[in-house]
Amino acid sequence: MQNIWSFVVAILFLGALVGSFSIRFIADWVGRKNGLYISIAAGVLAGGMAIASKFIPLFELYIVSRIVMGWSVSVSLGLSALFLSEASPKQNRGAIGMMTGTCVQLGTVCGSVVAMPQIFGTEDLWWLIYATEIGIMLCFGAALPFFPESPGFLIQRGATEAATKSIAFFYNCDIIDAQKHLNEIKEEQKNSTKKFKMMDVVIKKSLRDKAFIGVVVTFAMSFSGVAVINAFAFEILKDTGLDVLEASLANDAISVVSMISSVVAAVIVDRNGRRSLLLISFTGILICNLIIFGLMFTFYKFGYHVLGFILICFICIFTFFFALGPGPLCYFINAELVGQAARSAAQSWASVIQMLSRFVIVTAFLPMKNQLGEAWSYLILFVAPVAVSLVYLYFSLPETKNKNPFEVEEAIEDLPKFPLCGRSRRVQDRKISEQMVITRQMQLVEDYGSIESLSYRL
Repeated sequence: MQNIWSFVVAILFLGALVGSFSIRFIADWVGRKNGLYISIAAGVLAGGMAIASKFIPLFELYIVSRIVMGWSVSVSLGLSALFLSEASPKQNRGAIGMMTGTCVQLGTVCGSVVAMPQIFGTEDLWWLIYATEIGIMLCFGAALPFFPESPGFLIQRGATEAATKSIAFFYNCDIIDAQKHLNEIKEEQKNSTKKFKMMDVVIKKSLRDKAFIGVVVTFAMSFSGVAVINAFAFEILKDTGLDVLEASLANDAISVVSMISSVVAAVIVDRNGRRSLLLISFTGILICNLIIFGLMFTFYKFGYHVLGFILICFICIFTFFFALGPGPLCYFINAELVGQAARSAAQSWASVIQMLSRFVIVTAFLPMKNQLGEAWSYLILFVAPVAVSLVYLYFSLPETKNKNPFEVEEAIEDLPKFPLCGRSRRVQDRKISEQMVITRQMQLVEDYGSIESLSYRL
């Protein structure tokens, strides 16, 4: 039964995987704002099907509702991250981009509270959890008409006047300043009339390398252990000696710590940069995962009740590091690594990796736990992937704070050299001819479309 339930929980991410392939199409076809309307409508439909499955009853309908809900979640996350990235000024993009992750953590807190056995987390009242979810989605849907479409999408469609008004609204500036910002955005999009598809990001090396960095961030985030903590924290805490009430309250506390950490991260992200936040947070996550494994293993051997409370502390520390970096940053790091024309495609790949990874993890965790034990399952799934990703990101992840695609390219060239990777990144020893520089920059212009920036740099 545990294996079946593990699959039912994980099937949400199967629907989300399908949604990942829809993000670019929806974003470029109907726009970011209208796409959010579609995803909210799908979420309301999924919640309605879940409620209906309680009263019919029909478990197949509940499974379908999980798939549709997963599609809605994936599209909503992808489009909202893209929307915020395009609607925010460059100097505030990091803090505003963190809001996606912060809102995810806020949703986790709300879900943890209403799902407590003392509220709606019972056999008779669980359907009210979905009713609450529908109510929240309807509130957000009702607020959307008061916000304009993102400037980036409007410029792509040639709606210059609407784009200017959108910039004035989101940047809180007058029309004259909005025109200046409009010209900056147009400069980035210049000569970039073609739209990159998801396969284009794989085929074109200049895009593939940067998109892959974002994918590794998403992969490490997914295999950090957060998916299992979000899905099975209650069961994990019960298995380490806590009773039902203690495990429920601890689960709520973990969610609150995660949300507070996201708010703190939003304040400091533009002061310290993306690279330092991600490297520090992944290092903290790796250490916490090793300690969590040790606590689980020790409880299995000796059964000390106090270990359950110590585990709560380290899961809270884990969620702090997660919310500080990979949690929110994975939603917009791709948008900063690649140019405007490839953002939706790169964002789609990041979403694909995230949802596929979470589907595999949540499906595999309970069966592995039954075969190997909880501690060893946690070690295998959430220590090695983070360690490997951390090493890769140290040598490959550039700083993207307040940088355009040209500056990101320069930051990549200045990264530390990894002796075994075959790169030559000792900037002081490089002797590149002027023709090679021009050729490389012309390739960037082809990918990102900014001939003015190229002329300025040359």
